[in-house]
Amino acid sequence: MIESLKVTVVVENTARMGVEGVLGKHGFCALIEAKNKDYTVKVLLDAGPSPDVLLNNLKALNLDLSGLDVIVVSHGHYDHTGGLLEALKMVEKPIPVIIHPDGLKPKFSSKPKLRYIGNPFQESDIEAEGGILVKVKSPVTIIDGLTTTGEIERATSYERPESFWTVEDGRYVEDLILDDQALVAKLTGKGLVVITGCAHSGIVNTILHSMKLTGSNRVHAVLGGFHLVDADDERLIQTVERLRELGVEMLRPGHCTGSKAVNLLTNVFGGRCKPLNAGDVIKF
Repeated sequence: MIESLKVTVVVENTARMGVEGVLGKHGFCALIEAKNKDYTVKVLLDAGPSPDVLLNNLKALNLDLSGLDVIVVSHGHYDHTGGLLEALKMVEKPIPVIIHPDGLKPKFSSKPKLRYIGNPFQESDIEAEGGILVKVKSPVTIIDGLTTTGEIERATSYERPESFWTVEDGRYVEDLILDDQALVAKLTGKGLVVITGCAHSGIVNTILHSMKLTGSNRVHAVLGGFHLVDADDERLIQTVERLRELGVEMLRPGHCTGSKAVNLLTNVFGGRCKPLNAGDVIKF
């Protein structure tokens, strides 16, 4: 069980007002510091879209990655991996990089036109910078009480990625983004804290999978990208209703959630919902 958890949002679409020098840029990166009764770890979830914004915001927030223990890649899109090599250079030691095997495939979007949205590097580039690739579909326990979800079970009927493509066995095929994963902390006395990159699996699927994985039926907080930016009204209503049914106590939507969804969540959850910004520091 995790006794204390600190999440610092390094990269987000928007920057927190009043935090000097922090830039907002489309993408996501969070530094997670977790402590259980025996150990403390520092985990970087994603690395933003580019080295420049990562370096700028780390400096503005007075953060040092030299003591980093693990890097987790939520999925293989550029806006989450563009700063990865730069992050590895700052660590200056061999470090596990947890990624689903599909996260290293070529990735494309067909909206509004065909464009490449995958990683801007090769596997060998990660290894050359000291990254030890942990290519797995299964969950990985970082310390007792903190784990990756691994590949997320798709249980709902209304959550499905659209307009994403990849290449498999010489064929151009739809990408269901099976590489999508999240980070889950089981917090003493509070329940789960689920931290997502984009939740391409669906934010409800992500929560349900996290509950099943940890054996916990209490969800204290969910933060990160909910990928509802292109969701129709029916999906938005179903999502919000399910989040209410699950009893989520705190929501911090950001990145790819979309303003329409954020407004709806804020109207329904009131003060329990607050949009995420680069420079935010959330302590549990």
